[in-house]
Amino acid sequence: MTGSPRRLRIGVHYEPSNIDPHLGAAELALQMTNGIFDTLVNKTVEGDYLPGLADSFSISDDQCRYTFSLRRDVRFHDGTPFDAQAVQASLDRAHDPANRSQLSGALLGPYRQTNILDAHTVEIILDQPYALFLDALSQGWLAPVSPASIHGLGPDFCRHPVGTGPFRFERWDAGNCLVITRNDDYAWAPALVENRGPAHLDEIVFRFIPDDGARTEALLTGEVDAIFAANPADAAALRNQPGLSVVCWPIRGVPVSLMMNTKRAPTDNIHVRQAISYALDVDSLVTEIFSGEFTRAYGPVSQYTLGYEPRVEKLYHHDIEKARTLLDGEGWLTGPDQFRHKDGRLLEVVIYVLPVNFYPEIGAYVKRQLAKVGIAVKVELCDARTWIRAGMDGAHNLIPQGKYASSSQLLSFVYHSRQSGQNGYGWSKRGASDFPVIDELIDSAETCIKPEDYVPIFKQVQMEVMEAALCIPVHCNTNIVSHKNSVTGFRFDAIGAYPLFHDTTITP
Repeated sequence: MTGSPRRLRIGVHYEPSNIDPHLGAAELALQMTNGIFDTLVNKTVEGDYLPGLADSFSISDDQCRYTFSLRRDVRFHDGTPFDAQAVQASLDRAHDPANRSQLSGALLGPYRQTNILDAHTVEIILDQPYALFLDALSQGWLAPVSPASIHGLGPDFCRHPVGTGPFRFERWDAGNCLVITRNDDYAWAPALVENRGPAHLDEIVFRFIPDDGARTEALLTGEVDAIFAANPADAAALRNQPGLSVVCWPIRGVPVSLMMNTKRAPTDNIHVRQAISYALDVDSLVTEIFSGEFTRAYGPVSQYTLGYEPRVEKLYHHDIEKARTLLDGEGWLTGPDQFRHKDGRLLEVVIYVLPVNFYPEIGAYVKRQLAKVGIAVKVELCDARTWIRAGMDGAHNLIPQGKYASSSQLLSFVYHSRQSGQNGYGWSKRGASDFPVIDELIDSAETCIKPEDYVPIFKQVQMEVMEAALCIPVHCNTNIVSHKNSVTGFRFDAIGAYPLFHDTTITP
């Protein structure tokens, strides 16, 4: 290395608890460490799959056996070879219930086992067809990691992951920053990027700056070169700053939505759920809280996502009188306190919110809006563990939830009844006998790997979810990135969430 290192400094909005893709689920953790990993396959925005660490693959007629031929020229950052045993160890690790994976285990769906056919060929066996399998393997959550480092580092691996990517983990200074450095041996970049060799940058430093104002100030003073999750309220001013750019990257998938618990009163009643849907002025919410920088969502997948159904935009326009009529019809009558009661019970809903992602502001807005139709709202501000547990256990009436995905296929992960159990992400808690057509449609799409086959089915799923009032879509996930104009080559994956730093560079 000669001269000053090409160092990119990025301000990020919190510090995750671990950066192990197989065990954690923090989106920011993978945004910072995506460069450490490669995946078996790579997915395009159009829904096609390109080679990755696997140079080819085939699928059996029954769609329960996937055979992957692996590249022979790849090594992990610890110097050990990438091979079939690494794939087997990685997938088994993500799948093992004893490891208590927060996300990757669920992404594997009906995974049974990985068979090693030879040093560079694996056969992955599923218990049943699972159309999302290739999509899951294209995400960093299921990236192969070094078996040697898993065993050598033990529990410390969650703070020192070892992959095959264009960057290697350097250090994590608690409370300050996470640093990744260039992998000089990298020569197996995916076709999604232009640079086929080692990255242009020598080092990327992710500074933990939770306060929105402080993060913006760090960019303005030159302390960092870019910031992720810029405050929407600051975006207009940043655009007017000489030498700075602001880009709103739409993140595909399930938009941030208020999931309504169908098993907890009073949201177990569809007319109450519909009344809440009509009572909330989502357009005003998005404008007020996000300064017009985020796009209002209308359905269970965002407008930017492959397979979006635009007919959902005709449902649940803001209508206070319709909300009141629905509640009147259910016997919820307004008392002297201006809230509704029935049989001596207050009409109250509980919403669980995290102290990030503007969830407290959303909770406060919901409370104000629903008071206009006589619904009391209790806002529970909680940490991430309590919030996830509330959603999984069904302690909520309302809870904001969003999921990143490249296509409408992820609807199965959120809305199929099999995800409504205590450890699932089906936070509407819908049972198999409730609106069974949703399960029937999703099941019929499980063998549909091509977009032309699954898109029409999931379009109908979107309509059924909305008609059942399982959620209130709020806003499309968006990453507002502001950076110096000297930074070029920012690129994100097919989901739009995880940066690909292969082509990124910075000039003095």
